[in-house]
Amino acid sequence: MEVIEKIIEYRKSDGEWRLYPIGDTHLGIKNCTENDLQKTVQEISQDKRAIWIGMGDYGEFITPNDKRWDAQVTADWLKDQDNIAEDQTKYICNLLSPIKDKCIGLLSGNHEDSIRRYLKVNVQKNICERLELNNLGYSCWVRLRFWRKNSNEHHVYKCVFTHGSGWAITPGAKMNRLQRFMNSFDARIYGMGHMHDIITHTIPYLELSDANNIRQKERVGAVTGCWFKTYAQGVASSYGEKRGYPPTSLGCPVFTINPGNDMVRVHG
Repeated sequence: MEVIEKIIEYRKSDGEWRLYPIGDTHLGIKNCTENDLQKTVQEISQDKRAIWIGMGDYGEFITPNDKRWDAQVTADWLKDQDNIAEDQTKYICNLLSPIKDKCIGLLSGNHEDSIRRYLKVNVQKNICERLELNNLGYSCWVRLRFWRKNSNEHHVYKCVFTHGSGWAITPGAKMNRLQRFMNSFDARIYGMGHMHDIITHTIPYLELSDANNIRQKERVGAVTGCWFKTYAQGVASSYGEKRGYPPTSLGCPVFTINPGNDMVRVHG
């Protein structure tokens, strides 16, 4: 588990900052909704107060010698079966490069981990090195430290992110997995990927300040969505369709942070 700190200078007039968890994009197959992903990348690039973190599973990274391989669902741009890992790596880096300066770092997902373990191709390392981003492993702590310009005032937000695991399918099972994750770490913001859904959860709690004032705060968490479409018309059946998985929630939630009034929120 990795730990990273990011310092952000802000003005009191800035208002909210937005944190996007981008993951489970599965670039390299036709079920990836690339146009929607590109719109989110553009949205982040044009937002002066946007930051993001990579949640893993950026590419499909399934090769012809893998039992999950199906040439019929492979993206049209992925033509060379002898160079699948490299071609997907280049494609991912090209798509994300416009917003690399806004990135906290990149988590690894099970698809990156599988190709590393079985084919000895470390695509996670390659993507991080080419984009010059922090490799955050499979899960990480992030300390967001907001420093107010021309002042000693600062606010710290501890965050925990993981790619996630397991085969939870029902909303209740996914919520239980998110709640267990949130109960295991002392943070304000929690993000969990892998489950191809957008589920948000807020836990209010009371805090006693150094001046003996009782204040209410919130812990916010989310299952962080995906850009993988389980059912797509005119495309060969995905592995999700063959297994009868429910339709996915496309896109990602957004965490909002207002250091001026010390508020955090999550929007699905």
